[in-house]
Amino acid sequence: MKIQNLVCFTIGICLWANVGLADETFFRSIQQADLNTAEAILQKDASVLEARDKSGYTPLLIAAQQNNLPMMKLLLEQGANVNAMNHKRRDILNIAISVRNPEIARLALQAGADPTLVTSVYQGSALIYATHQAELEIMQMLIAAGAPLNRVNNLGWTALLEAAILGDGSENYASAVKLLLEAGADKNIADKKGKTPLNHAQDKGHQLLIELLDDSVEE
Repeated sequence: MKIQNLVCFTIGICLWANVGLADETFFRSIQQADLNTAEAILQKDASVLEARDKSGYTPLLIAAQQNNLPMMKLLLEQGANVNAMNHKRRDILNIAISVRNPEIARLALQAGADPTLVTSVYQGSALIYATHQAELEIMQMLIAAGAPLNRVNNLGWTALLEAAILGDGSENYASAVKLLLEAGADKNIADKKGKTPLNHAQDKGHQLLIELLDDSVEE
């Protein structure tokens, strides 16, 4: 038996999608962290791995949102798509940043998560988002995995600009900027108004960032 859910995509199109009752039961097992039921359902029908809820979350994305590493491991072992995104184009790496759990990012990257994906409605990347949140350990993992250092999102911001514009100038954001610079990020890329990360740091009086970004400041 099938039931119908209204699924709306980011491009503004809404479609009635058939969702099996087995999918509903599977989602419930994920939400309740019921490994035994989830595994039993998977043994009967592996297609439920890529079912979607009304927000476009797959079971794996829900497990990540809940910080449920054992469930994530089960789903990945059974072949869940580690690069799936929800309707807001958030992937599992973005979710790891949202819930501030480096272990999720580590497990996802080991399973083949792609740090080069264009993610979020801002058309950015997991690295840009991790920099915004000053999630240093996840930043290190993403950089080591080959995340693009100089991607520009649709706001006109790189990861360095994100740190300078949205960061509070604290030690954490200074460390985020240092990680990016040491990895080779270009500090001279300006935003849509022609302002560089240094310009933003100067405007805000964020001295720690100024010292890292200004070539004229002696180290």
